[in-house]
Amino acid sequence: MTTKSKQILILLGLFVFIFILQFLVQMSSPFAFGADGYYYAAQVNSYVSKGRFFSPDSSPILYGLVAFSKFGSNIVITNKIFVSLLVSTIFLSGTRLAYLLTNQFLASICFGVFLISSSYLPHFSFNFIKNLGGILFFILFLSELYLVETLGTSRRWYHFLRLLFLFALVFFSHKITAGIAVCFLFVWLIKQIPVNQKLSFYFAIGLFLALIGLSIFFPNTLHWNDIKMVLYESFEFEFLSPFYQYAKLYPEFSLEQILWFLSPILYLFNRKRLEPNQKSFYDKLFVLFVFLSLPIFSYTAFSFPFRMFLLIFIPGSILLLPSLAKSKEKWVLTLLLLLLIPYQTYAMVRGKEWNNQDYKLYSILLPLFQFPKNTLIIVHQGFDYFICYNKVGDAFHFLPEEKHKNRPIYRIVYGVSALEYQRYLPKETKIQYLPGFYSVLEEKNWQDFLSQLPADLKLRILNWKNPNTHRTQTMLRNEAFKEKPQ
Repeated sequence: MTTKSKQILILLGLFVFIFILQFLVQMSSPFAFGADGYYYAAQVNSYVSKGRFFSPDSSPILYGLVAFSKFGSNIVITNKIFVSLLVSTIFLSGTRLAYLLTNQFLASICFGVFLISSSYLPHFSFNFIKNLGGILFFILFLSELYLVETLGTSRRWYHFLRLLFLFALVFFSHKITAGIAVCFLFVWLIKQIPVNQKLSFYFAIGLFLALIGLSIFFPNTLHWNDIKMVLYESFEFEFLSPFYQYAKLYPEFSLEQILWFLSPILYLFNRKRLEPNQKSFYDKLFVLFVFLSLPIFSYTAFSFPFRMFLLIFIPGSILLLPSLAKSKEKWVLTLLLLLLIPYQTYAMVRGKEWNNQDYKLYSILLPLFQFPKNTLIIVHQGFDYFICYNKVGDAFHFLPEEKHKNRPIYRIVYGVSALEYQRYLPKETKIQYLPGFYSVLEEKNWQDFLSQLPADLKLRILNWKNPNTHRTQTMLRNEAFKEKPQ
């Protein structure tokens, strides 16, 4: 057997092994994971039954989930199969990127496994599936970008076509990775054409107009309102803030945080021995690392800066690659590979509980609901998508808008006792008490209840399980696409 054949077999073997491992952990529960787990299931269910997504979207990941729903009758399970396949493919794409950069097969294999073994990745595989697809396409985009830069004058038209195709996949997959890819593409374009030439101006205008056009004709793509969201984010300086906040969530992964924090420093120590094209590539990842880890935001769970910071493992891993490639001892790399497999398993098992919901309890509550026809149900994130997926009613985790004023609106409340209701509401108010400390009442009665509460009690009750905010402008913008054919 030739060396190339052996390498292909090793790659395929690890691909299948990673897929099986991911799928087994995914199947450790009959329910979906995370607050958004049933968002994807409900989206697929809506597309399969109605021919459109209930929340307009253009992500190829959602269409991939729809395609995989044809292979089984349970959408939750087919989604888990698709996610497991995505993670395995990220391993292959990471290995390819590392091989392009180092031309060392064993080091590249180690990097591919290292990339998907981070404790950060399960946040995406269990919670943010669109982001997971964005990560895959972004790594493929980086590979193609480096390849185009390296080829120089020997580039062919299909190299540029592949680069643009992968950029389009990143752009449509998720907004965060789309924004990063736009910056990388813009920097590349500037390098190709001197700034003092008219052509550079035309390219810049063309790219700008193309992005504007995409945001107009396709729902849930990068929009200028998203840039405003970043610019208007409140500043809060705290030294090592993102790493520290993550370490508080997962103290058992503190060593990993130290490794990520040191990765740009280790890169700088190895930079002088790299080729010019490699330096250019790594330098861009260095800038990305700094941007994602700036200690100037409030990095609380669910916040936008925190979700951006979760991508730190991508530039962090790549910046460690020069150090990894330095090792010429096969036994060292083999030992690292063997250690990474149990670490990956532990990270997955631990990470699946983050932001998880009690879907077993929700399934018990569903038959107990007694809502009038055409009711809008206000309930916390996770529960709302579970209700939509099971076709119990129309639910979401925001305050109702003016267009819903003529329909019945009910609120599923968490953590309010009968004694508290009796203290601040008239005795004749109809309230349905449910297991798990949940209760149901009309939205107008809930708002009357809130208006009577003292400030300290109101602060305790109005948490994420009792949402009290309106949808953002970005979400409302997608409503315009509901009238358009999908």
